[in-house]
Amino acid sequence: MNPKLSKLLIVLFLAMMIYASQDLSAQVIELNAFTGWQLNGKAKLYDGEIRIDDAQNYGGKLAYGLSSSTFVEVSYMRTDTKAQFFPYGIGTPSDKVALSTNYIQIGGLQAIDMGRIDPYATVAVGLTVWSPKDAGYSSYTQFSATVGAGLKIWLNDLLGLRLQGSLLMPMVYNGVGLGCGIGTGGAGCGGSVYTRITPFQGEFSGGLVIRISPN
Repeated sequence: MNPKLSKLLIVLFLAMMIYASQDLSAQVIELNAFTGWQLNGKAKLYDGEIRIDDAQNYGGKLAYGLSSSTFVEVSYMRTDTKAQFFPYGIGTPSDKVALSTNYIQIGGLQAIDMGRIDPYATVAVGLTVWSPKDAGYSSYTQFSATVGAGLKIWLNDLLGLRLQGSLLMPMVYNGVGLGCGIGTGGAGCGGSVYTRITPFQGEFSGGLVIRISPN
């Protein structure tokens, strides 16, 4: 993981928490514990692909309300699964390797207050940590982004159910490009950063949500 990117995420997290806590007496805090099923997908490499088994996931979310419907949210999600490498063309698949995937995310949640049922959407960024359980392999960390949508169904003013589906996007940094040219309009240069998403993953989960309101 790029150290500058890690520092940027830490600064972003601190800024969100400071803003969310400026008037904590007027804020709502929501705690969510969840479990579900994760579609782990596959990652295409130069000489083959890694296929990751679908598996149960679980985790928790902590949300600070900036208003009654807008939240800053920190989340952790884990799944324990197995991965296997399949070469292109000639070759035999490798043995399966047990590993965990860990998503640590910071983002926002925007809900629509409809009484007892609140539809919502989420966007978050953070880190994905791949942690093989075999001592012969090392962990790997990637920048990642997630988008999701779901429902909060309130059983009363303090307790509810939260249902969500999300698209998970770990990203691999491929490099930086820079080009210059001369045309009829004069000289110019441009640059770009190249990334790719590998693998696309999805998840569906549900659990209890507890609302803590100082008022």
